[in-house]
Amino acid sequence: MNVLLEVENPMVLGRIEYPTAPYEPTVSFEMHDDFGSFIASGDVYFEIGDAIVHIDNISDYLATGYKDDSTYDMSDSEVIAYVEEHYGIAHTKK
Repeated sequence: MNVLLEVENPMVLGRIEYPTAPYEPTVSFEMHDDFGSFIASGDVYFEIGDAIVHIDNISDYLATGYKDDSTYDMSDSEVIAYVEEHYGIAHTKK
């Protein structure tokens, strides 16, 4: 959208159109894992290779992809330590 301004300059007849400020897109930091689960602020997610996996899906991911079902009976802190030791990096979304 352009803005019209009245100009008080004898060298200019009529109006001058000035473009509005450039469009600034709204940046969304919404994040989902490879299974479609929403990763909210404060949630733990893992990077394993090129996959991003929410902590809620990590046991199924390891059981399906790596035939490792040992994380089903672990607490979250144990799962984080186990995955970091054997598979990938844990992150907490800020």
